[in-house]
Amino acid sequence: MKTRFLRLLTVLIIASIAFGQTPEPRHAYLKSIVLPGWGESAYGSGSAYAFMATELALWAGFGGLHYSAAVQNRDLIAYSRLHAGISVYPDSKEYWSDLGNFSSWEDHRETMLENRTPEDIWNIDFAWEWDSALNTGTYRELFRKKELTLVSSEFVIAGMIVNRIASVINIKYLENKRMQIQAYAAPVRGGAFMQLGLSF
Repeated sequence: MKTRFLRLLTVLIIASIAFGQTPEPRHAYLKSIVLPGWGESAYGSGSAYAFMATELALWAGFGGLHYSAAVQNRDLIAYSRLHAGISVYPDSKEYWSDLGNFSSWEDHRETMLENRTPEDIWNIDFAWEWDSALNTGTYRELFRKKELTLVSSEFVIAGMIVNRIASVINIKYLENKRMQIQAYAAPVRGGAFMQLGLSF
């Protein structure tokens, strides 16, 4: 997740540099995809502030949730070391899930053998044994809260996508609404002629 976040941030920075010097509504659709409200600002629309404020709130929420998940993960590891006796562990969500589903590595191993899935048995280097059922239950609750935090961050990403779609739709509306009135006078025999042009 952290890698995807950094990649997305890099793309936004590059795009802002590439198109940041364009004051006209050119690239308005791309600007709204990069930063909702940026395209609207080229049209002088007040809706730009609403989209940008929403985007700022979403990014703040995304960062806050990921920071919270990181803190919860550290607490989870510390709790497991203290009450389950783990010393080393793999970088795997399934491992942390199994840690809460089985009271010990031996319990986990026997269940996997009964299910005829010996390939799912964790290496003995990652063995664990909970000191009480109460602490196992506490661990499950900590793990559940951390997963809910990560799921919430996925919903924030969905909100960012929706914000961009709404901004692009709004750009289309502003583009259709925008008109340029051109008027000029030309002398003709017997008077003057005024032409009014509308272009969309």
